[in-house]
Amino acid sequence: MTLHLRDITEADLAAVLSLRNRAFGRLPAGVDGTWWERVAGETLGGRWLGVSDEGGELVGAGRIRPYEQAWGGRHLRMGGVAGVYVDPSARGQGVATTLTRGLITRMGELGDVVSCLFPTTVSLYRRSGYEVGGVQQRTTYAGHTLRALDDRQSSSSPARPRRARPDDAEAIHRLLRDDAERHVQSGPMPPSIEKLRAMIERDELITYMLADGVVIYDLATDVLTVEHLAAATPETAAALWGLVGSGSSAVPIVHTYLDPRDPLTLVLEGLPAEELRQVPWMARVIDLGAAFAGRGFSPLARAEVDLVIDDPEAQTNTGRWRLSVADGKGFATHADSDPVRSGPADADTHGLPRVGARGLSALWCGWSTSRLRQAGLLAGGSGDDDAALDAIFAAAPYLTEYF
Repeated sequence: MTLHLRDITEADLAAVLSLRNRAFGRLPAGVDGTWWERVAGETLGGRWLGVSDEGGELVGAGRIRPYEQAWGGRHLRMGGVAGVYVDPSARGQGVATTLTRGLITRMGELGDVVSCLFPTTVSLYRRSGYEVGGVQQRTTYAGHTLRALDDRQSSSSPARPRRARPDDAEAIHRLLRDDAERHVQSGPMPPSIEKLRAMIERDELITYMLADGVVIYDLATDVLTVEHLAAATPETAAALWGLVGSGSSAVPIVHTYLDPRDPLTLVLEGLPAEELRQVPWMARVIDLGAAFAGRGFSPLARAEVDLVIDDPEAQTNTGRWRLSVADGKGFATHADSDPVRSGPADADTHGLPRVGARGLSALWCGWSTSRLRQAGLLAGGSGDDDAALDAIFAAAPYLTEYF
């Protein structure tokens, strides 16, 4: 089958929706055309690609959602790959691989330096350089234990949280970013200011805030689900969690999609409920130079190492790199262009640590070098090189949003 990669246009929307229905079934009850319009508004014009066969029929489609994502407490441009559909009659003929590699190229053109996705088929995305980065974890609490946090606060507790307004969107965005920086988080994706404003206007999720904190949650009949919670002080955290648990007599169960090591675990009397759900996600480095320069690092970390990378789908990553970290900042340069270290003696890279695209993606997400070697994703180098790589990429990333 001859395949052609192209941009999805407004004229293709009906065909893409039909393709989606054949690949994954019809949209769930209650999902109306408004959702599809939002998808189009977010990704038409460069972030939605399709694959056509030799007759021009659309046999595959996938989109790139624009996010900013925290890595080491600093935020990078991230492309969230979603809505990858392949017609059942075209499966096994390279459609998904063509599409995925096209999406990787397009993300590089758009300036997305890293990418994440929730895989339906792990082997497909591994062939294109993605690797498992972590999990999205849902933790379950009894609502009355959260209410008790606020009950324990003294009369010096902050003012009661107020309902957020659309014009609070910029302040909420800043609170979420500040929280990621405060805790040196990797993985969280704060909603954009525009998305927050629209969410509040449409009353999609319930949002309450204080001057130094915010909570965003969804409420069903007997379950409350916390999507985001950020607080600069223990008092603010207690007030927000107390609000979440305030309706525990009617809504006894609280789910959270937060950091598995959220400070709540350290202050709650008792443990979360036994129910725990984890959904694995995968990540990929699209542009190592830009991503490394934008990522945050421990201010105490000092390390330098040369790393050889082979990445056929993102050629900008391929080559010998010198990675160095100092004073909380990272620097990545192609070592071959370094006039101080280049020369005949440096032409031999066989003794240096080497990774492919999957190994690079796993390193980025904090997988230790010992585990990468056991999986066959890292070769060459010395013990000192491994120690440097472990120090540079140390992280425990997680995602809060399913996309």
